[in-house]
Amino acid sequence: MNNFFTELKRRHVDKVALAYAVVAWLLIQAASILLPGFDAPSWVMTALVAFVVFGFILALIISWSFEMTPEGLKRTAEVTPGEVLPYWSKRKFATFVISIAVIAFGSTRRERAH
Repeated sequence: MNNFFTELKRRHVDKVALAYAVVAWLLIQAASILLPGFDAPSWVMTALVAFVVFGFILALIISWSFEMTPEGLKRTAEVTPGEVLPYWSKRKFATFVISIAVIAFGSTRRERAH
């Protein structure tokens, strides 16, 4: 089991999951604020959430199976360690995720105050 989690981390599935979850949450929050203004039926929000969940699963599968290289996406099994594009450092990634979360939290609090 420990080997599985090591492989998840090596393939950056954990980072993809966290980034996707933060952006998806922001998208759903924005939709919950904007859709009533357009008198959208309730099924639109349900469909959006279903689409986001399906996209999450798809993103995890793609991040497990493929690596980004200078030539584009390649299957992980066909990539040598030197081919992989450099990834953000943990600090840059954490800064990105926290920034998106703060923006999302601030926008939802401001909308609720109105």
